[in-house]
Formats: sequence, C-alpha cells, structure tokens
Amino acid sequence: MGIPNQTPLESAVLTLFHELYGDRGFPSPVSIQVRRRDNTGAGRYVELECPGQMDIADGYLDLAGRYIEMKSLPNGMMAVVQIKNHRIHVLEFTVYGGDSWDGTEEDWALV
Repeated sequence: MGIPNQTPLESAVLTLFHELYGDRGFPSPVSIQVRRRDNTGAGRYVELECPGQMDIADGYLDLAGRYIEMKSLPNGMMAVVQIKNHRIHVLEFTVYGGDSWDGTEEDWALV
C-alpha cells in the first residue's frame, strides 16, 4: 500500500518525523495528505493536511541533527515541519550552501 500523493523523499522524511515525535502525537505518514507542493529552486514547500491535533507547540520541528544527502546537492539539504494550531501544516525542504534544486529526487539518503 503506497502513501497517496507523497513523493518517496517526503514519505521518508515524514516517517522520520513520526519516529522522532510520535510519542507527542506526530501522525503516521499514511494519515497525511499533500494539499499543494511548490518547488522554489532553493527547496520545496509542501502544504499538508491531517486530522487530529498533536501535543506539540506551534512552531517548527527539525530532524534532530539528521539531514538529507543527495547526489546533485554537494552540501545536502534540511527539512523542517511547521506546526500551526497543534496540527501539521507545512513540510519545508531547504538546500544548504546556496545550491539550486529542481525538485528531482534522485540518489538521496537520510543521514
């Protein structure tokens, strides 16, 4: 069973967020829907929708020291999730070092 409308990278990152913050109510990726996706050249904004609230204050969650390596990005990239009204709101990818990214997900790893 695949996760509807998430890319493989988005799904892997959301799974890691669930592993890191699931004890505080961060939802499983299978319950998260992508509403909109915007590749910016320096990253990507992914608007998310998920029922239920979390025991997490509004603000940003990070990957707790982990980051994304990608063959086409020599400095890698990071990801954060914005929490708004105790609900998951936006998944944001940002490229490190001023590199540009066209949104193509290839040869990546979470490290």
